Amino acid sequence: MANSEMDPNSVSSQPTIVRSTGSTVLFIVIAAICVLGLGSILVGDFTLRGLAVAGIPFAILTAVYVLYRFPRVELHAGELALINPLQSVHIPWNLVDGFDTHFGLGVRTLEKTYSSWPLASRGKKMEKGEDGVRRLMDNPNPAVDSVLDRYASLSDAELSNPRGERAIVANWNVGVITALVVAIIWAIIGFAAVPS
Repeated sequence: MANSEMDPNSVSSQPTIVRSTGSTVLFIVIAAICVLGLGSILVGDFTLRGLAVAGIPFAILTAVYVLYRFPRVELHAGELALINPLQSVHIPWNLVDGFDTHFGLGVRTLEKTYSSWPLASRGKKMEKGEDGVRRLMDNPNPAVDSVLDRYASLSDAELSNPRGERAIVANWNVGVITALVVAIIWAIIGFAAVPS
């Protein structure tokens, strides 16, 4: 299912954020377990060794956030932003040549195709047909469909870029990468501090 935090047809300054509902649920469940683990470690052993071991659930929590909660697709008035774990790509709507939805959401431009980490492609499901026989059918991803619907509903003003001022911009997510590296180092120290 799609998790859109705004109406995809609104053209306000706030972007429409699209991610899969499954990733949100997974993050909440694992975050709750990791917070309980962190709390029990800190309450049960509030020493340097306990603080080191607390790095293990913290690293799990950080990794799940980076891989499942942080990635998203943002639908702005003038551009589409693919926020992936390591890199974010901002693509003006007028530079989008099409979409590839075979394996997941891929945005085709003249330069190349940019893939979206959080939006998987349509899956398959078993359904009974009109004749009562169960068959494997396509199961479309509503999150991907919301991006395609938004693109189809763009106005001429949103697609215009008369002077060619807007270009594709790709940025590394330095803050997220740094947090993940720190969490991994802390977890390694935690594993070394676990009594044998």
